[in-house]
Amino acid sequence: MTKCRVSQRARKKKPGSHRTEPPIMPTRKIGVLLPGIIVFAVIIAVDMWFCRKASASPAGGQVSQIEEAFATSDNNEPYNLSSGRNLTAEEQDLALRKEQLEVASRLLADFSNDTNAAFLMGMAYFEQGNVVETEKYLQKSLEFLPNRADACDHLGRIALLKGQYERALTLFRRVLENDPATPGIHFRIAKAHVFLGNFKEAVLELQKDIGIFPDAGESYFLLGETYQQLKEYQKAKENFEAAIRIKPGYTKAYYGLATMCARLGLKDESRQLQQKFKQLEAEDRKAGRHWRQVLDPLMVTRRSVAHTHTDIARVYHKHGNSDQAEQLWKKAATLDPNNVECRFHLSALYLQNHKLPDALKLYEQIAGIDPNNGVAYFFIGNINARMNRFEEAEKAYRKVMKVASKRSDGYRALAQLYLQNNCNLPEAKQLASRAVELEPAALNYFILAAACDKNGDSAGALWAIKQAIELEPGNAQYRRMQLLIREKK
Repeated sequence: MTKCRVSQRARKKKPGSHRTEPPIMPTRKIGVLLPGIIVFAVIIAVDMWFCRKASASPAGGQVSQIEEAFATSDNNEPYNLSSGRNLTAEEQDLALRKEQLEVASRLLADFSNDTNAAFLMGMAYFEQGNVVETEKYLQKSLEFLPNRADACDHLGRIALLKGQYERALTLFRRVLENDPATPGIHFRIAKAHVFLGNFKEAVLELQKDIGIFPDAGESYFLLGETYQQLKEYQKAKENFEAAIRIKPGYTKAYYGLATMCARLGLKDESRQLQQKFKQLEAEDRKAGRHWRQVLDPLMVTRRSVAHTHTDIARVYHKHGNSDQAEQLWKKAATLDPNNVECRFHLSALYLQNHKLPDALKLYEQIAGIDPNNGVAYFFIGNINARMNRFEEAEKAYRKVMKVASKRSDGYRALAQLYLQNNCNLPEAKQLASRAVELEPAALNYFILAAACDKNGDSAGALWAIKQAIELEPGNAQYRRMQLLIREKK
């Protein structure tokens, strides 16, 4: 097995850094209630906001002994195999790594002509640092989908690590051509140019990256280094300064800035910056020692395997095997108590199957993991509303308004709740108006029309429903509501 620096990089990276393609796009599903003349859109099942939706059909695959053990064990307890003894941390790590590859292999066996299956087989090897096998399966995924941007991106990164800079540049250009919105792609193209000595080309790419991501401290730093190579020391100095403004503890940027100040004859400033650099370097070494002391390799592996299972489950669900998807998402949630993505997928599955209490429990877990996750609170509100828990729904929607105050969802949902329960009607109108201010969408105008009608404002109701119809002229519900308001008037 061939290994290189990819191994450590892969094991340290955050979960969620690779995704199956083609992406599963967010969708909206709307159910309808008719209290009197008012039509209320109730958000059900999946994806009113950022969650993903996948389709569904059956395929095989049994849960392994290791999966069963984890499904019934505490998160922090060593699990047992048939030997009846607890496994050491090292044995658990090895077992999980084996499981990671086995699950990916099973997926590829079940769907041998699926680009996602080949891609995730490659990413399972990537997580374990096996560069040769990673490249083999990422290339295989490109046989099924030649313009697959994420596969080209990962192959390009590996080429950079291996010093194959021309190849990396070619691959990154393919990414840019097929998915120009890929985060950091201009930065990586610039990096390849720097290694090839194409400094002017690198400058252009870094300027594009900064234009897209103005807070990209690494891009300013690399731009500073590139200008240094071009002997444009004043521009280099300005970009090192920009990097430090964005990341005040950016150790390498202080060294670059000190060097540029020395080149420009600013000796006192250079001396002060050298001292700051040495101070930060010492702090970095201390932090590195502490990090190595507290690092839990088994937890790193568990997170890695949970991430792999989460993505593989999406492919099974896409192919219709929701049972296997559910098992893998549950396993991922058990392995990593902080994995939000698997919980979102699993809760969406439960909503589709009308398992409201199970879905609610998962959204509450997500809110516990990430107290500022407006999506979780939004669904907590929706489910409680459907279960006729008014106070819990109201509390959740107010939390959405707090943590996602620039989005219309919380305001609209709370307005709907009040209208459905025929209470707090003046506030419902204010909330609906705020939703329209934030997002002048047809659904928001529709709820505003209902709120105006409930408050006896026929003129406001007619105006709002007119706006909704202009945005969605084919919506029969909106037109029915307009007729009913006119008859009432």
